[in-house]
Amino acid sequence: MAKRPKNIMFRTQKQSEDRGFKRFSVIFASCVVIILIVSCLAILKKYDFDVRTAMGGEPETTTEAVSQETTQLQLQADKTYFFWCADSEKGGLHFAWIVNFRVPEMSATVCSLPLDMMLSDGAETLDSSFKKYGENATVDSLEKVLGYEIDGYIGSDDESFKAMINYFGGMNITVPEQIEYRGSEYTVILIKGRQNLMADTLFKYMRYLGTLGPRGKKLQSAALMEMFDCVFKEKNTAKAEKYFSKLSNTVRTDLTIVDFLESKKSIEAFMQGGIKDKNIVESP
Repeated sequence: MAKRPKNIMFRTQKQSEDRGFKRFSVIFASCVVIILIVSCLAILKKYDFDVRTAMGGEPETTTEAVSQETTQLQLQADKTYFFWCADSEKGGLHFAWIVNFRVPEMSATVCSLPLDMMLSDGAETLDSSFKKYGENATVDSLEKVLGYEIDGYIGSDDESFKAMINYFGGMNITVPEQIEYRGSEYTVILIKGRQNLMADTLFKYMRYLGTLGPRGKKLQSAALMEMFDCVFKEKNTAKAEKYFSKLSNTVRTDLTIVDFLESKKSIEAFMQGGIKDKNIVESP
């Protein structure tokens, strides 16, 4: 029995060329479309899939700005701390402050404490209590005198004070008048005006201010406020945890990592916006 012939199609040369061209066109067009899609996705990814920005418009920031403002308004903090610097050799105090921070007011209130202020029992001064009993007992006595709770202390001696100042690259401090002081323990020579003071010079300047009585105490508070301004800067926001680690490993403090984490958002708010309301008071 004869085999059935297979279907055989006959094309002219022109028909074959047309079919090959159509196939090439389809493949070429598909490649172009794929390249365009990949390019568009790459551009959108670069602009975080914000079509408006990718097309050359201004990025949409209103929602984020409102969100940040709302978050700041929701923060509530009212913390009071005891800051001090003690003599490395003799154990007494060089200078001491009570400092209060408040959010959302974004305020800081600083009071330089007189070292001879009498504590609750009437037998010890701030300086003598610190020298005899240390910071914890002194904080307890201060709370009784002041009538409010102190949330923590941050203290240093000569060397740790200088270490923290140098860590920040010095501090920008306003010296109200030209100083030429030559004492038995140290010499301070400074021109008038705002200037960057490195650790040793700033330490001597702060000690010198302590010799000026009530006026010197106010200037000590003003200098501490300017130190806060040097730390609470927007560019330092991402370094807040690093700064706390350095602080806790350098100075004497009862603040823990848990305390830091609880206050982290408030600290970042101060760094992003700075201290809006600055108060220097004579009495704590």
